[in-house]
Amino acid sequence: MALKRRTKISASFSMSSMTDIVFLLLIFFMITSTMVHPNAIKLLIPKQATKKVVIEKFINARVSSAGNFYVNNKRVSEATLEDALLKTFNSSDKTFIKLRTDKNAPTGEVAKVLDIAESHQIKVVLDIR
Repeated sequence: MALKRRTKISASFSMSSMTDIVFLLLIFFMITSTMVHPNAIKLLIPKQATKKVVIEKFINARVSSAGNFYVNNKRVSEATLEDALLKTFNSSDKTFIKLRTDKNAPTGEVAKVLDIAESHQIKVVLDIR
């Protein structure tokens, strides 16, 4: 007695449902990515390049590519960075911190100097090399 199957098993796979899922995920991630606001440092960019600024004094601060801090060419630790900056700071409006950073300096270390300057309302000129 020979028994034959009436239905054949198909080895094909339909990709239409998979493309629908991928399309819906793409739409979901596009919508949610527009809702994310990154934390960024607000920079004041000058509107005119011809404006002359009278600078009484610079505090030279530097962050090396290794993450070391220097204030007026003297190496300071992270713990004494704020004290070293405030010791040389004059409270007049014409005193700036000239922050020189290496191109490969860690951004977290640069942000520490910027946070100290912002908390004491000191203006910073950023010089990236």
